[in-house]
Amino acid sequence: MSERFPDDCPTLTRDGQTAGFSPSPDGMSLFAWWRDTTGDHTDSEMIGVYPSYEAGVIGVLRAIAADGMDPDPDEVTVEAKALERDFTATDWMGLGF
Repeated sequence: MSERFPDDCPTLTRDGQTAGFSPSPDGMSLFAWWRDTTGDHTDSEMIGVYPSYEAGVIGVLRAIAADGMDPDPDEVTVEAKALERDFTATDWMGLGF
């Protein structure tokens, strides 16, 4: 894999910031990373490693908000379902994973 994550990975965008998701090398967790470069982070900089879609969405929304508050549970549920749908539909082998 190159030094950055592939462009076709599932993403979540809020407030002009985008995070991407991919499987960990052992396939047991999700990697979450910044999909863009801003004054605060660079493209492919890791946000965290999460055990579930819901935990990944919570971690990314917390990172984007940067206010220490938990995201709305209803938003988390909707986004976690969308992430699971997109994640399972992604051709990970085709992306080099």
